[in-house]
Amino acid sequence: MKVLFLEASSGHVVGGSLTGMVHLISGLDRSRYEPVVVLYEDKEVVEELRQLGVRVIVFNKRRLPRDHGLHANPSYRRVKSVSAVASAMQFVRRAGDFAFETLPTALRLSRVLSAEKPDLVHVCNGYRANLDAIVAARLCRIPCVVHSKGFDKHSFVERGLARGVAASICMTEAIKSHCVSQGICPPAYHVIYDGLDLERFRPEKPFGEIRREFGIGEDGRLVVVVGNLQEWKGQIVVLEALLLLKERIPALTVALVGGVHRSGHDYAERCRRFVEEHELSSRVLFTGARGDVPDVMAAADVVVHSSVRGEPFGRVIIEAMAVGTPVVATRAGGVPEFVHEEKDGLLVEPGDPAALADALVSILENGEVAQALALGGRANAKLFSLQRHVDSICAVYDGVIERYHGSPGYGVRA
Repeated sequence: MKVLFLEASSGHVVGGSLTGMVHLISGLDRSRYEPVVVLYEDKEVVEELRQLGVRVIVFNKRRLPRDHGLHANPSYRRVKSVSAVASAMQFVRRAGDFAFETLPTALRLSRVLSAEKPDLVHVCNGYRANLDAIVAARLCRIPCVVHSKGFDKHSFVERGLARGVAASICMTEAIKSHCVSQGICPPAYHVIYDGLDLERFRPEKPFGEIRREFGIGEDGRLVVVVGNLQEWKGQIVVLEALLLLKERIPALTVALVGGVHRSGHDYAERCRRFVEEHELSSRVLFTGARGDVPDVMAAADVVVHSSVRGEPFGRVIIEAMAVGTPVVATRAGGVPEFVHEEKDGLLVEPGDPAALADALVSILENGEVAQALALGGRANAKLFSLQRHVDSICAVYDGVIERYHGSPGYGVRA
C-alpha cells in the first residue's frame, strides 16, 4: 500500500505534528507500506526521512496575505467588533480563501497525486490546514485520512468537506469532542494517542555531561522546558515561577530548550527582557533547538509543560516520563487524559506561576515525591509505545482500503 503523507506546518521549526509523523513512518512495515512525504517547506527532518528511505517532495504553497492596512484603522476595528458584521466578514474571508488559495493549491497538488498514484492520503494537520490536500484527494478519487492534532476553528468549509473524507484520527478524546462540537462529521472517528520509540528516545551521554555544560553545580537544581518559543507554550509563566522561587531555591536554573517559531519572535524577545529586568540572566538558559533532547531531559530535576491554553497532546510529557524525570504539566486540553495526578505527574492550572512554583517546590524539596513520580512516569510511558501507535494507525488504513477497494474510480490510474 502506498501512503502519501502531507505535513503542512510552517514557521521553519519542527513541532509535535511533524515529529509524530516521522516516528509513525519509522515504525511502518515497509513490506506492506510504502510512504511518500509532501512538506510545505524544507525542514531539517528531510534528511532524516531520506535516511529512512522515504522520498520527500517539498511543495511550495502560495499563501494569501493575512494582514492589511485596515487592521490599524479604529473605524474598521469598531465595525468588526459587531458580532453580525464579524460573522459576515468571516464567511466572506473563508469563502475567498477557499476560492483564491485552497482551490488553486488543490489543483496543483492533484498533479502531484496523479504522478505519485498513492492508495491513500494521510494529512497530518487536521482539516483547516489541509483543506487543499483534502480537495486534491477528492478530485483524484483517493481516500483521505485526516489526522487532527489541534483545537482548530472550523467553518462551513471544513464541515462540508469532512463528510467526504475516509476517516478522521484524533490525537486525544479532547480533540474528538472539540471536532464533534464544531459539526465535523466524518464517516468514522478514531482516537489514537501518539507513540514514542522507547528504544530510540533514551539518553546517550554520560550522566552529568549536560549539567556541566549548563553550569549546574553539585547542589544545583535544573528545570527544563522543551518547546518552540511561542506565546501559547507559556515559557514566561515558568520564568515568573522562577522569580517567585529566587530566594527559596537560589541554586535553581531554568533551561528553555527550543527554537523560535515564525510567530514567536516578539514573544522570545519579551522573555529575554523579563530575564534581564528581573536579574535572572545567570539563572536562565535559552539553548535554542537541540538534537539531544533525551539527554537534556534526563539531566533535569523536573521537566515542565507550561502551555497556557489547551495542549492537544503534549509529546514532551511522555518523553520526560520515558527518561524517568518528574513532570509538572498544565491541566488543560488532552493532558489530563494521560497524566494522573500525584501518580506519574503533577498538574497545575494554565498560566498560574504561583501554582507552578508550589508544584516545583513539592518535587525539588521532597526526594520521595520525585522518585515516586519518576517511577510512575516510566510505567505510564510504556503505554505509549510506538508499535502500539503504528498498529492502531495501520488498522485504520487497512479498514479504509477494504471499504474503498473495488469502488468505481478508486485510486488514480492515469
